Amino acid sequence: MDKILEKFLRKRKHAIKGPEKYKNIFEDNIVRITYYIEHGKTQGEEFSNERLPFAPWEKLNIELSGQCKIYENIAQASLVKDSVLDAEHLSYYLNYGYYELAIAHIKQKRCFIRFGVENEGVISPGSVFQLATAVLLHQYDYAQHFYRLFENGYMKNWINRSKSHIGDFIILLFDKVKGGNTLKPIVDGFAYQAILDNWDSTDLTEVTAYLNQLCDDQVTQVASPPSKMFFEFNNMNWQFTPYAALMLLTLRAQHGLENPDFEHPGFDNVTSLLLTQPVAPQKDEVLEQLVAKLHEQGFDEKALLV
Repeated sequence: MDKILEKFLRKRKHAIKGPEKYKNIFEDNIVRITYYIEHGKTQGEEFSNERLPFAPWEKLNIELSGQCKIYENIAQASLVKDSVLDAEHLSYYLNYGYYELAIAHIKQKRCFIRFGVENEGVISPGSVFQLATAVLLHQYDYAQHFYRLFENGYMKNWINRSKSHIGDFIILLFDKVKGGNTLKPIVDGFAYQAILDNWDSTDLTEVTAYLNQLCDDQVTQVASPPSKMFFEFNNMNWQFTPYAALMLLTLRAQHGLENPDFEHPGFDNVTSLLLTQPVAPQKDEVLEQLVAKLHEQGFDEKALLV
């Protein structure tokens, strides 16, 4: 574990420079989104299928996912540098993700109506961190919208899942604590069933062991080569924020349960990162304009998510 931790910590230091690497992508995405705002469609796309008409916003993909990754990466770099949870940039990440996953959910519903089959493996495994972020920022309405997508699609294999069980844990923990408690693991040998069964334990030694398990596994997966197929941890995003452990601690705190003062050599003091007050999701100016254009085109995220 020492060599794995050393490799993780070396990579962690590089996260501070992550936003610089995303600068050109951010600027390219602004160009793409501005094009949509001005023309009502994505660059290079035409919609001429009269038998199966697609709404222009169904083609939005990288425009939203790219901004999600950029804002999350900025927040993560801030965490590594200053040991605080950057709620402002996470709130931008949350709002871009809200529209990204709303569109993805609607497309999945329409896929079955149009073609009579489920479209498997099309939801990014990284999308589960949107659910965790909604919990961390105490945005229960947003969390419920994200959860509805996973509730509908997790057991139907909508998510392009990796060999990691951390994403499964985030979905199943929310289902256990805040959802319908109806989902079951879709992988053999699910690694975190004991944590789900005892998430509300009053034995802080036991809770500490669970947190160590989650953080140790994340460290190992981040340090692993791409061939290990932990691919939600392959591209800097989500690697150095202990989302699963923070989500467990936050849900426990929301239910009045005592939490241990938990430190981990890969993430420092995790308990100290918890937010005590809700942080409202934020739209930057570009997203404000994009959402206005979507609404002009008849897009109603709340009605469509029912």
